[in-house]
Amino acid sequence: MQRVANTTGQYWHDEDGTKLCVHPVYGTWTAFRVLAVFGADRDLSGNSGGSAIPPAPPPCPCPVREEELKEARAIFDYALEMNLSDRGGGGNYGATSDQSWAELCTLLHGKVCRGSVWDEVPESMKPWIELRNAIGVGRNDWKYDDAQLLYHYTKDPDILMSEVEKYRAR
Repeated sequence: MQRVANTTGQYWHDEDGTKLCVHPVYGTWTAFRVLAVFGADRDLSGNSGGSAIPPAPPPCPCPVREEELKEARAIFDYALEMNLSDRGGGGNYGATSDQSWAELCTLLHGKVCRGSVWDEVPESMKPWIELRNAIGVGRNDWKYDDAQLLYHYTKDPDILMSEVEKYRAR
């Protein structure tokens, strides 16, 4: 999904370091959940049977200050080490470095762990949360609240239930 966002020209993607997608206004505080693809029977000039794929927009320039990128890349390296070693505890990615990037994505986005409060979040997940927070763009106005952050990184269903109960109590 990050590559799709990058292709729109609206996001910069740090492919070499943090793997984060950064929007010039919202920073890292966006979530990519769905891609909708629509078919077309006409090209851009209105002729039938042609290609309806428009040219790609120019890439988004990097909106992150170099100092922040250096700090974020150090946090990324630490987060990766925490998940490649036995030091992370709880949600370890594995004790060997022969794990694939796909397996790391499964750990970060497909695994459910307890963490409805900060003290319950596995130590190996905390640096990933720090990584997103290291980028200043958009942080003051768009940063997720605690429930959003905790759910994004833990997928703990207790968080959703708690938020539903808060909503119902209004």
